Amino acid sequence: MNQKIAVALIHGVGNQGPEFADTMTSELYEAFAALLPAGDKSVHDKITIRPVYWADILARKERILWNILKHEDGLALNTLRNFMMNFVGDATAYQPGRSRRETYERIHTRIASVLHELAEEAGPEAPLCVIGHSLGTVITHNFFFDLGDILAETPEQLSSLSPCETGQTLALFYTMGSPLALWSMRYDNYIPIPFPGALLAERYPQLKPQWINYYDKDDVLAYPIRAISRGHFQLAKDGLLKDVQVNVGNLFRSWNPLSHMAYWQDNDVIKPVARSLFEAWQAANVPVEKL
Repeated sequence: MNQKIAVALIHGVGNQGPEFADTMTSELYEAFAALLPAGDKSVHDKITIRPVYWADILARKERILWNILKHEDGLALNTLRNFMMNFVGDATAYQPGRSRRETYERIHTRIASVLHELAEEAGPEAPLCVIGHSLGTVITHNFFFDLGDILAETPEQLSSLSPCETGQTLALFYTMGSPLALWSMRYDNYIPIPFPGALLAERYPQLKPQWINYYDKDDVLAYPIRAISRGHFQLAKDGLLKDVQVNVGNLFRSWNPLSHMAYWQDNDVIKPVARSLFEAWQAANVPVEKL
């Protein structure tokens, strides 16, 4: 039996289109395939990668507002200003209020839908890897935190869902260009998601979970996260969470804030992620007699 690894890619801010994950997806498949024995072309039998696209939920409102404001007198740096509108606009619209959670829940529904697709293709108990970027790391963090609350308090609500869909097999979590440190300021004690998934060790005892937070020092929206709360610090102390500084982007992006959009195509991220996916697949398929 071959147990596949399920991989979800979740975008962040910017003018994203449905094709946002195409480059990373193809390069992850290629890098994974390069680790297989010569002649083994069955990479798609070993990992399944799916994008979570949510930008269209907010795009129309932001486009209308920008078209109104960009003609006002006294504005400069319109390219940077448009980027900041996307970031602040996305973050503001996504943040749930006491009585208004429509956008929050619509975006989370997109994640749930993709996890369902992954569970169907990779298996209901497939080890899960999530790769999030920018605001997408906050969205992912909230999604799995909410699931953890439900599992702890009213698990019967999720009884129809598989372990993969509920994050109980979450094995690998990669955050890129993450503003989680800024988001943590909303709380007195920012509690991390349940990591690794509660059933991972039981189902896959040889698989080593890891949460890697990639950040570029020139990316003003990205920060280390190991020290943002006692819970995150404990994950780091236990060897589960690690901040990794990288230099992403080309000659025109790597030294400035534009590096924020460059994680998706950079080998400093793609190569080690592919290696971890390969090692996770190996660990998930250790023959029973060797355990």
